[in-house]
Amino acid sequence: MYEIKAYVRKAMTEFVIDELAKLDGVASIAVVSLNEFGHTAGDSGPMEKVDMVKLEVDVASESAADTVADAIVRAGRTQEGHPGDGKVLISRLAKAIRIDDGVSGPEALRPRSV
Repeated sequence: MYEIKAYVRKAMTEFVIDELAKLDGVASIAVVSLNEFGHTAGDSGPMEKVDMVKLEVDVASESAADTVADAIVRAGRTQEGHPGDGKVLISRLAKAIRIDDGVSGPEALRPRSV
């Protein structure tokens, strides 16, 4: 089980969400508004305010995590890519439990049929 956190430009949010909505294994996407500050070109100089959002996506398998990360990078990149386009971070999840039915493990992260 994996959690993907992506920091993307606010202007690219809809493009990224549209791409993620096409993927199997993505049950939901959390979007968190940020007051982000960072270096937009290199490591030196002052940090600048950048309009970013954080997307959080949890998936059941490593291959799904790789697919999600690739989609975020593809849809979140501005033209040929610019400093400040963002980052994608992938972490392992120790446990997941779906609240409504108590299902745990990888199945708790898969889209549920109603």
